[in-house]
Order: sequence, then C-alpha cells, then structure tokens
Amino acid sequence: MESATATSVNRLVGTRYSLDDHRNIIIIIQHLDITVEEKIVLVSSLLLLMVGGMLTLAGATEFHSLRRISRMEVSKLITTGIYCWSRNPQFLGLYPALFGISFLGRSRYAFLLTVIAVTYCHYYIVKVEPYLERIFGEEYITYKSRTPRIPQIPEKYN
Repeated sequence: MESATATSVNRLVGTRYSLDDHRNIIIIIQHLDITVEEKIVLVSSLLLLMVGGMLTLAGATEFHSLRRISRMEVSKLITTGIYCWSRNPQFLGLYPALFGISFLGRSRYAFLLTVIAVTYCHYYIVKVEPYLERIFGEEYITYKSRTPRIPQIPEKYN
C-alpha cells in the first residue's frame, strides 16, 4: 500500500507535471499531502544534502585527480579554489549531507550515527595534520595558519 506522499507525487508526476525543470519540484512539494512542518523538514533536508554534495564535489574537483584524493600522488599542496576557504572541504561537505539524510529519514538512529561520524572525522583530521606537516613542511604550516578547518568557527574550536 502506497503512502499518501507517494500517491501525491505519483499523481503529480504522472499527470500534468514532469521533473524536467527545478520549478516542478517546488510545485510537487507544494502539492504533497503533508503538513507545513513536514514540508519545512523536507526542503531543509534536501538543501543540506545538496549543499553538502556541492562542497564535497568542489573539494574533489580541485584535486583534478583521483590519484591525489587517494593519496597515491602527493606532488603539491592544494591551496586554491575551495581549499582557500577550508582545509577539509570534502569533510565539510560530508557533514551537512549526513545531517540532511538523517533529517530526511527522521531517524534518531541516523542522527546519532551522523554525530558519531562527524566526531570521528574531526579526530581523524586532527590526527592527519601532523603527517601533512611532515610531508609539506613549512608550506602546510603557513597554509594551516591562514586557512581554517571549518570557515567561521572561532579559532579556539578549530
């Protein structure tokens, strides 16, 4: 048996609307048989997911190579593009994406796992930074001093 939300989407997509442009998504959300609060959660979750995906993609794209991402090639320190705003844009993108997924599913368990994942990633980054200092030396230390891990977080927490 389909839920009311699935039935609404099927009715809208199957009849006069198509998903050919982004305005139709707004129309679909407006016509869903859910409360205003549920619509706010849905839109917020999707925005977090999209922002997280874009940040992660921007970070990966700046590397220009899967070999660099997987640390098979360590030729130079990347400090351009999104890396001039954050030392860890892929992790920075992962955080809102994970929160968006847990909010979208309205799962306390997923939220708990997201908090654990974000905490683990933070400590992983802290452990990796001495390695990067050894590999890149003074260049990384200078980069680290001028570029925050997470933009707009007070330095004592970063």
